Amino acid sequence: MNDDARRSRTAFLWVGVIAPLGILILAAATIIAWMPVLPDPIATHWGTDGVDGFSPKWVYVVVTVGIGAAVVVLDAALALIAHRFPQNSSSTIGPWSSTARFLGAVNLGVAVMIAVIALAGAGIQRGLADAADAPDIGGWVALGFGLLIAAAVLGWFLQPQSPLVSAEPEPLDPSIPLGSSERVVWFGTATMARSGVIVLVVALAVLVITTVFVAASGRGEWGMLAALTVVMTLVTGTMIVFRVRVNSEGLRARSLFGWPSNHVPLDRIALVDVVQLDPFREFGGWGWRLAVDGRRGIVLRAGEALQVTQTNGRVFVVTVDGASDAGAVLDALRIRAVDSPTRGDS
Repeated sequence: MNDDARRSRTAFLWVGVIAPLGILILAAATIIAWMPVLPDPIATHWGTDGVDGFSPKWVYVVVTVGIGAAVVVLDAALALIAHRFPQNSSSTIGPWSSTARFLGAVNLGVAVMIAVIALAGAGIQRGLADAADAPDIGGWVALGFGLLIAAAVLGWFLQPQSPLVSAEPEPLDPSIPLGSSERVVWFGTATMARSGVIVLVVALAVLVITTVFVAASGRGEWGMLAALTVVMTLVTGTMIVFRVRVNSEGLRARSLFGWPSNHVPLDRIALVDVVQLDPFREFGGWGWRLAVDGRRGIVLRAGEALQVTQTNGRVFVVTVDGASDAGAVLDALRIRAVDSPTRGDS
């Protein structure tokens, strides 16, 4: 790890781990100090007509420390170990990224929001004999979300700019000579790396557990959470495996479910490259992604990827084993189409 990466990592630990956990612990300690003057049960949910949900008064401590710390620790673990995930190539993956910097900023913002809302929810009920008399908390919630944004922006600028590691395109294999009537097709499968699948499964498991908990508590939000769980399950399923095809029609990558489907026609391809990609560093994760530099594509694991630059300047990438072979076939088809624009196979 070089000095720039080390500084970025240290700043992340202070901004994205130590400060958020400190804020959450201070908020929880304050609520514990208020326990003797808090009603039991305590108001935990407000509707249009006032308080409509109650829980034991210690729930504010559990939410503040439990949920808040869980978010911070999960994001921190992802930022700190993502570059250590097993790779499918011999590529050198850098030790830090803008995505990690972003997660540190988000951690600070989320901790501030949770602390403010928890302190406000408990604070407005101090001294009440009946939690049903608690005033509306809407203003405090709005303030919490506003401070989330402000703290996240502050957290971003408190961390140094992450060192950039740019991967140079690898030379393609010698172009395949194709006759005007010859046909060639390349097929491959792009599969998400095990590390990416684990992250998605854990995220889905957390969502499912949350939905079950909310449903069991009889809260009205469980229906919305259940719908979100179903949607996220379907979306996750479409992102795990893609079929990749190269032929005279160009490059096509399609999920096993048929969607999403990406097609780059042969006559719109200006350049074909093979590059080494790091999903977390360059695209912020796995799946159908859009990078901050404008590239888009199917990024399912680190390592070798087929990269196509279109005539309009847009860049599409797909991480697939055998990208060099696919690139050689696609480039040969492109060259033949340029040399013989009125001919081609079907």
